[in-house]
Amino acid sequence: MCKLVFITGGVRSGKSAFAECYAKQLHQQFERTYLYYIASGVAMDEEMSTRIKRHQEDRQGSAVVWNTIEIQADLGPAEAISPKQSVILWDCITTWLSNVLYKTEELDENGRMVEIEKYLGKLKKQLIQWTKDGGIVLLVSNEILDEPNSSYSEVNVYRQLLGELHQWIAHYSDEAYEMDYSKVKRWK
Repeated sequence: MCKLVFITGGVRSGKSAFAECYAKQLHQQFERTYLYYIASGVAMDEEMSTRIKRHQEDRQGSAVVWNTIEIQADLGPAEAISPKQSVILWDCITTWLSNVLYKTEELDENGRMVEIEKYLGKLKKQLIQWTKDGGIVLLVSNEILDEPNSSYSEVNVYRQLLGELHQWIAHYSDEAYEMDYSKVKRWK
């Protein structure tokens, strides 16, 4: 059994709780050895520190053992995962992409876009490889595209990249869910 599951929704919509519950179900249902949690959050302010701590406490209080891997931008730590025996939950792609933008912000515009595309290409390649190798992968991301265009070009670049990435993920996903007020809508 291999699959790619996409879970999106607004901030505080319940997507992380849904994803964790679903990952645990898949872990038990398919008798996987490992349950991985890829965390991309960086505690840059008090709100993010609180959110990271809450997510850590939720996993620690769980009846299953989560193997947490932190991936802020570079995918190197993902190579340690044995996908055939694993359920992999990545929370969240939105934060990962913002980390990539932050990491590349000192480059000139052309060089930056080339570097960002390299990161995106590596991400896509890794996701496809995990599923080809029998992994069950759940990706969580925020839905920010309902907002009007920003007066800041950086925000609009981020939204464009995220929208294109979401389309790619949804296309390759076996299942796609949208969360709204802790209610789940399955699109695929």
